Amino acid sequence: MARLASETKMGFYQTSLLTIKKVMDASVIFPEDKTVYALDCCAGKGEAIEMLGAEYGCNTYAVELDEDRAKIATARNINTVLNADALSGVRKSNHWVGLNFLNPPYDVSASGSRLEIDFIERWGLTTAIGGVLILVINPSSANEKMATALRVQGYRPMFSFYDPENDDYKRFGQFFMVLHQQLPSFRASLDKFYSLFDNALNINDDIELEKIKIRTGVEPQMLKEIHVPRWKIEKHLSGSRLKKLFFDELRSYGLSTKAIAHPNEGQSALLIASGVLNKKINLANGDAVILKGSSTKFKKDVAQMNEEGEVSSVKRIDAYKTVVYGLNLSHGQFVKYE
Repeated sequence: MARLASETKMGFYQTSLLTIKKVMDASVIFPEDKTVYALDCCAGKGEAIEMLGAEYGCNTYAVELDEDRAKIATARNINTVLNADALSGVRKSNHWVGLNFLNPPYDVSASGSRLEIDFIERWGLTTAIGGVLILVINPSSANEKMATALRVQGYRPMFSFYDPENDDYKRFGQFFMVLHQQLPSFRASLDKFYSLFDNALNINDDIELEKIKIRTGVEPQMLKEIHVPRWKIEKHLSGSRLKKLFFDELRSYGLSTKAIAHPNEGQSALLIASGVLNKKINLANGDAVILKGSSTKFKKDVAQMNEEGEVSSVKRIDAYKTVVYGLNLSHGQFVKYE
């Protein structure tokens, strides 16, 4: 994720996948024959969460602010990718994630708060009871506020690691905290958090630790964008059978018993726009839409060619432009089709 305010939207640093795997292997035991639900709410292009899914057999969920990076992540082997502001643009459930990988921006928000703390407060409670939070931070934010934010969410501080071979450690002092989610009433002492802040272990050393037996978590009851990005709507439409469905429904609408001939596509478009097809349509992703529209008549010049392939005359004919407006009933958004 981004380390500078100007890069929070437009750029990011990808944390070493090798370092992430070292941390996971040193600290966590995954259950056999069970699927862990894993989340990365600062996913970038999705490399980290895809790796966690592939290496440990997780169901994977990602949130990414930048549209271009979200599109790249969507093309990866990730179960669900949201394109939204993780702090303000997502509706979500709490206590469902077995593995919560959190690598927030290292910077100060417009209101003066540390973004690392904002992300902990917003996403820390997403971890299931018995689940694990892998928090990737740097020393500038490892302070009393962070310790307090983690403590009130019921985390038990377990381990902290640094990787001297990782470029982010060389540049920012990056280290990884491993925290175990307890019952909501649990409160670890602040001193234990401070100890992890100050005494990170070299992940490349021969370390013997009692690993955490991670809980799987469950499928989220709620995890969706507050406002679905336009590119996602267009993608669903392009992969759907909407156009064929429109015309099939029109032709089965009883017109064949009331008209001299079946309408062609142009005539069908006019009928759609005039409201004949005023029905709810279900898209492939489960969203429900309803259509209304209008048509505009205009004159169009059509060149007439002679046998030599030369323009011999120009004929002006009537043409129609149909615009259909779709109301997404699931998300309350309007979409325009031309």
